[in-house]
Amino acid sequence: MQYFVTSDIHGHYQVLRECLEKSGYDESNPSHHLLVLGDLFDRGNESKEVFEYLYRLHQTKKATILLGNHDLFMLELLEGNYERAKFNVARNGFLETLESFTDYKFANRDTPLHIYKEAIEKAYPNLYDWISSFPLYLELDDYIFVHGGVDPTLDDWKKASRFEFVWSYEVKMDPVPGKTVVAGHHRVATIREPFYHDYKALFLEHPELFDPLYLEGKILIDRFVEVTKELNVVEFEL
Repeated sequence: MQYFVTSDIHGHYQVLRECLEKSGYDESNPSHHLLVLGDLFDRGNESKEVFEYLYRLHQTKKATILLGNHDLFMLELLEGNYERAKFNVARNGFLETLESFTDYKFANRDTPLHIYKEAIEKAYPNLYDWISSFPLYLELDDYIFVHGGVDPTLDDWKKASRFEFVWSYEVKMDPVPGKTVVAGHHRVATIREPFYHDYKALFLEHPELFDPLYLEGKILIDRFVEVTKELNVVEFEL
């Protein structure tokens, strides 16, 4: 099976389709499987389209999707956690997701969040259960795929909390003996150039700094789609 692995789509549907096509991914090919390492939504304005496309692939077993921290934001809203949702609207690009799913275009961020919640639940009654079904990691042969990171210092890294899997940064973790961890979440350009002041300018000058980052026992792939309008797609034959 050929796995086409990408991550951190953040509501950029057209970018996703273009980069998958460029990578050679063909959903009609039975030996091709799409693996998304979380963060489907937020920041871009096509989160609904990302959902509809990946839901179809997922339901036909042509895609596996892991849970990312931004995917949790939708769960929190649908669970009625309005304080967290309000924070994510203010800080994490969640308003764009709400508008994408509801077609509501409000002039400010003070619209009661229950309006969005009720509209989304009515239009997409399967959304909560679908996101809730995402696994926290996928282990295939000598690879571990995850959104955030894997903590090998635990007696059993598989028993880490959901928070640790989706919010931790793999670059800060020890290598997992005998395994290569493939992760998103941490924009690779900010690892290579952590104090750079203008990543848009950096991308224009040095796009290679946004390519997958290969470290000891790690492959990090978040290409910073908000800046690059591109996704890294890495192929594995497993």
